[in-house]
Amino acid sequence: MDINNYFDKYENRGNPFNFASPGESLGDNLHDDNYNVAIIGVKHEMPGTGNAGSALAPDEIRKFLYPLCFNSNNLKISDLGNIKNGISEEDTFCALKDIIEDLSKKGIITIVIGGTQNLTVPIFEGLERNGADLNLLVLDDKIDLSYDLNKFDSRTFLNKLINKELLYRLEIIGNQNYLCSKSQFAMLKERGFFETRLGELRENLTLAEPLCRDCDIFSMDMSAIKQCDAPAVGYPSPNGILAEEACKLAHFAGFSDRISVFGLFNMNPYFDQNGTTAALAAQIIWHFIEGLDNRYGDYPIANLSEYQKFIIPDMVGDMDRVFYRNRRNNRWWTEIPTKRGLQVFSCSEEDYTAAIENQMPKIWLKYFMR
Repeated sequence: MDINNYFDKYENRGNPFNFASPGESLGDNLHDDNYNVAIIGVKHEMPGTGNAGSALAPDEIRKFLYPLCFNSNNLKISDLGNIKNGISEEDTFCALKDIIEDLSKKGIITIVIGGTQNLTVPIFEGLERNGADLNLLVLDDKIDLSYDLNKFDSRTFLNKLINKELLYRLEIIGNQNYLCSKSQFAMLKERGFFETRLGELRENLTLAEPLCRDCDIFSMDMSAIKQCDAPAVGYPSPNGILAEEACKLAHFAGFSDRISVFGLFNMNPYFDQNGTTAALAAQIIWHFIEGLDNRYGDYPIANLSEYQKFIIPDMVGDMDRVFYRNRRNNRWWTEIPTKRGLQVFSCSEEDYTAAIENQMPKIWLKYFMR
């Protein structure tokens, strides 16, 4: 299929305030064909849910993205434009599914600029058509779940995903306890999904690196960022991750050799102050691109036999812990017995340290025999 038929082109690539020398900005280095990264906008909003105005975000963010310097040696990026809105919301979602499926089959990584975060659902369903298990990582200040499973908006979109057969891992990071109910935590726990709360994440941001490394989809809600850094959201919070931390997480995601889609959602230009949030969103995307350009080609592209292997005897039972380390970048992996057999998970050096101290590593607590 010709996916260009799904789009209205975005033409305003120039900006009088370019930070780069002539010809060296991102906007000056976009390609129409033979690209390996695609940027798409989805002008979708849901009035009545605090998101009216978020449809303006894709073009507003582009104004701040394309003047940024482009230093890539390995990437060819195309801006396919904004998806043409259908007569109904379902039409738009179906178009997004088709596009994600097509691009992923071609090995093209997609950056989706929303719009509202419930666009994560058609993104997942587009990848789901390929038939493989999927790992979803969500940065959010809330847990977007409701016991009313028929409810569907940017605050309840996970309702449509938590029972999906191919959703193997769901990790929510940055959630704030006072914005999450006991029932939401219970729904996650009973399905074997996990969250890393804001305090834990900010205390050690590198906890998120293995999660980013293993994700197929990273869905970032701009509401997870502290209000002073990102005021242009429907439901701002005085607490949250910092601007530079959001950029670092995007960089981690870009480094992933598994990721297929990076989505940025719930930015609302109506509430912006001097373009602060749009500029931050652009810089988050820039950091994701920078990560992509500097990927290591690690596992699963590389073979584990290329890495250092550590076998730690189990002093209590007969379940030895096996870890792998890439000497070049100090990244770690571990083999964990699951109900599906032995599987390899990205992990941290802290997991290895816990194992040699005869403690159960956190990653094992999550996935052993799951």
